Amino acid sequence: MASSATFLNPNIVRLELLAYNHNIGTATGFFLKWQDGWYLVTNWHVFSGREPLTGQPKHSTCAVPDTCRYTVVGLNGESLTWTTSELSLGSADDQTARWFQHPVMGQDCDIAAILVEIGTIGYAKDLLSERGHDPEMLIDLGGELFLPCFPLGLSSNGSMAIWKRASLASSLEFGHGISHFFYVDTATREGMSGAPCLAISNWRHYSLDRNTGIAKIIERPLSWRLLGVYSGRRNPSDGFEAQIGIVWRENLINEIMAAKKIGSATLRSSHK
Repeated sequence: MASSATFLNPNIVRLELLAYNHNIGTATGFFLKWQDGWYLVTNWHVFSGREPLTGQPKHSTCAVPDTCRYTVVGLNGESLTWTTSELSLGSADDQTARWFQHPVMGQDCDIAAILVEIGTIGYAKDLLSERGHDPEMLIDLGGELFLPCFPLGLSSNGSMAIWKRASLASSLEFGHGISHFFYVDTATREGMSGAPCLAISNWRHYSLDRNTGIAKIIERPLSWRLLGVYSGRRNPSDGFEAQIGIVWRENLINEIMAAKKIGSATLRSSHK
């Protein structure tokens, strides 16, 4: 797994959310190539600074972010270098947001994406490259998954992500798990929001042909599957601490980047 994590690490970045140049929180994001552009993907609640269910600000001061800062890895000879970039987020209140949300589900889909300049992505790889990404990789219930992220704002080896383990806790083949969200079993902490959910295979895995329902064996040194975007723990204050997290499906990311619907927030009762 170590070589796989090293290969994909430049795609995952620690996000620092700023309001009027004051830090109001950290999260995780990742770079994704779509058509001819590069996007930084994270949660809707990260870029908006609001609770998706109610639209209310998450921060205790009611501040919402106007800027996102992140650091990427580069190479100078044999030494790693780190470059910091800032993105203006605009405002979801007056339709000046620079990030995009789902065109139909809006804030009910906890994913957001923002277009970034190619010069600000460091050594990020094309996560969806056919040379390694297998969208049909078969993941069974209980199967091992990874959430590379920055729990509590922590990082490794400079600004590299920490790879948290998870297991698939609900089906990807039925109901909302097919195209909306699924659950993972993992220990969660603040700062993990926006992490990509990945399955990693070294050398051999099963791939499912959706047309025939037949699984075949794929053999190559390194394969992975992007399953979606981690959004946080389900019912974090329910008292049971089951540590069940939610992951929004990867097809929703493509729909967001295709539609490019400007981010917005609606205030509403928690009892929709």
